[in-house]
Amino acid sequence: MSLIRFDLISDIHLDFWVENTSNHSKQDKRLDKFIDNILPDNLSNTLIIAGDIGHYNIQNIRFLEKVKKYYPYILIVPGNHDYYLISKSTKNKYKRNSINRFLEMKTMAEQISGISYLDGNLVEIDGIVYGGCGMWYDFEYGLQQLKADWNRVFDNWKSISNDSVLIEGLPRRVEAMFMKEKAKLMKILNISDVVVTHISPDWSKVPKSKEMDLSNSFYYFNGKEFLSELKGRVWCYGHVHKRTDYLNDGCRLINASLGYPDENNNLPQRIMNVTQTSSRT
Repeated sequence: MSLIRFDLISDIHLDFWVENTSNHSKQDKRLDKFIDNILPDNLSNTLIIAGDIGHYNIQNIRFLEKVKKYYPYILIVPGNHDYYLISKSTKNKYKRNSINRFLEMKTMAEQISGISYLDGNLVEIDGIVYGGCGMWYDFEYGLQQLKADWNRVFDNWKSISNDSVLIEGLPRRVEAMFMKEKAKLMKILNISDVVVTHISPDWSKVPKSKEMDLSNSFYYFNGKEFLSELKGRVWCYGHVHKRTDYLNDGCRLINASLGYPDENNNLPQRIMNVTQTSSRT
């Protein structure tokens, strides 16, 4: 048995907390203050960011450079917002292909020693194996739980989800993106002590007041078949802006999302410390 110990956060949405500006001195001061507010009292060696850092790669990199001063290792998976092209100039820069923005971010981040993206691969740190990918939603909540047909779920997604407007290319094709990400997940699932995805694999904690909400279809994927295979292990996720830490079929699922300022009374929550004994043999 090994001791699993890491820090976790997701859904930082950095540019909502710190204005993205060309005034580097001003932005650096604001980033320093923001980071100081979210750092935990006791730091682990490893920080996991389970997706959605922010909309601007250059600002995101500056944030990571500063956070890296506190953590020897940082592991990241992409979230849906990490594919967003939020302006005409951004769309043109990345040739209307959201994958290009993600690949630029991944390349720049991994030039910083100790930072790795989990994208269907494994990283071992202090004897603990971390694996993951961003994953994607599969509309199964609406199809299974609400007995809606595909067209109804898809029309709902198009009418209310920013993913359908601000994402270009493959991630916009829901079925294709899900299958691509699931293939990455299957490569690492059974050999990881800690699994990291942005999209949640489990909708069992949807509040009763929201059980009939069709939008749950693009906040989760159906990962029920995987959870029983991960007894004694940890699955980190984000996307849903609600912190949770619970067991399902022996697998510990943890969400340490930060979310938007108006969800937190403009006071950011701290990065979460996670400790667990691994039972993987």
